[in-house]
Amino acid sequence: MCAENDRLAKMKKYVVKVFEECVKSVSPRNIVRNTLRFDSKKLYVNDDSSAYSVLGDVYVVGFGKAVLNMALEVENVLNGRLKEAVVSVPFGTRRPSLLENSRVCVMEAAKNNMPDKQSVENTDRITSTLARLGRHDLLIVLISGGGSALLCSPTVPLRDKILATNLLSSGGASIEQLNTVRKALSRVKGGRLIGLVQEECTVISLILSDVVGDPLTAIASGPTVPNEDPDYLPIGIVDRFGLRDKMPKTVVDALLRNESFNGTLARFDRVHNHVIGNNVVALLAGVEYVSRDFKAVLLTSSLRGDVALVSKFYSDLVEYVCGLYTGVMDEKRKDQLKITSSSIVSGSGVDVEGLTNSVVEASSEGRGLCILSGGEPTVMVQGSGLGGRNQELALRVALALGVARRRDDRFDVLFFSGGTDGIDGPTDACGAFGYPALEDVALSRGLDPSQYVDNNDSYGFYSSFDCGGDDLLKIGHTGTNVMDLHFLIIKPK
Repeated sequence: MCAENDRLAKMKKYVVKVFEECVKSVSPRNIVRNTLRFDSKKLYVNDDSSAYSVLGDVYVVGFGKAVLNMALEVENVLNGRLKEAVVSVPFGTRRPSLLENSRVCVMEAAKNNMPDKQSVENTDRITSTLARLGRHDLLIVLISGGGSALLCSPTVPLRDKILATNLLSSGGASIEQLNTVRKALSRVKGGRLIGLVQEECTVISLILSDVVGDPLTAIASGPTVPNEDPDYLPIGIVDRFGLRDKMPKTVVDALLRNESFNGTLARFDRVHNHVIGNNVVALLAGVEYVSRDFKAVLLTSSLRGDVALVSKFYSDLVEYVCGLYTGVMDEKRKDQLKITSSSIVSGSGVDVEGLTNSVVEASSEGRGLCILSGGEPTVMVQGSGLGGRNQELALRVALALGVARRRDDRFDVLFFSGGTDGIDGPTDACGAFGYPALEDVALSRGLDPSQYVDNNDSYGFYSSFDCGGDDLLKIGHTGTNVMDLHFLIIKPK
């Protein structure tokens, strides 16, 4: 047992290192530095494929978990041409040392990733900055995950908008559905921010995506792109979850009279949106790192859906892979993986055939397997506990692995799920580990993980169980955000 514990401890340290490498690859400063070039007359984006003349002053506004470092690097690239930068970031964001003459103004808001009074005040400051732009000025808009909570100018009382968002989120609404409703309740989302900018001013937005598939209308609720949602869609989403009677009257009334801002009041042809970083960038960095030690498989960057279904997919995946290592081709489980993945992965699901070939190759070479995935599952909240989707997913996977372990204990298996922003839900953890022995160890200490899952209290469980401090990962705000990363290591003992 001691040898198994030692192996598990080493695997955890290894996974943390992989996670750190992935997060480093989407460091805002690195990405901006590799994206922009300035020669005093023109600003070039993405290997000079796009060039923008700089005739007047350059202004920067930003909102999101990564925009502070994005703004500082933009200031560095512009080499003295930045007139003013105003960015809204979460409370507790790590602040690098600002140069004495820096033009970057940093404002904090959105504690626990929820819009608040400071979010509204920060947005007022941003919109007042936009009002000062002249026709020849250049505006750079920095957008990253968390932007929806940090750019907030609601058309209803703020408390009513927060209640509406919480009701939808607890009901299992996707990020796209949440943002559709948010846009309908905002003066700045859904392209309306562009309506506040001088019509002849060029606008460049640099985006770190935290949404599956990088849809521009969904990232931070699409403040710089036309809103193409049908006017009836927001109230339709509320009705789909059966929440109209629970919604504040102000919200229902606003959604019923909703009219999308589709570009008739602003010229979007002078707006240029560039996605400069996303989940794929982070995952590829992870693949490069683990390939030295394991057979690496990039499964998908588009995982979504309820964590209960996602955890079932991962547990079935482990049993299928372990079977392949022992020479057993379980066609029934293989078909089930294809069916399940098609409902939790955008597109046509995962490439199960390719995965199968990789496992057979790893087995023939005597190598372990490391599967990497990314995305953003959701949690259907039914309990009163504290947690986040990453911790609940890890705990659910651990419970399923424990059942499989009692049938076959010939493999070391470790699962990790973590948010690249460093914060999982309203907690100070970014994620957690799940492994086959977790449930038995917890029960021996008087903790029943199943009860914690039923109460959506994964953080409560890990906080009580995590005596050694290595099952719950706490790293603080990372200053970036490209959704979640999942790592699954399977090694024959």
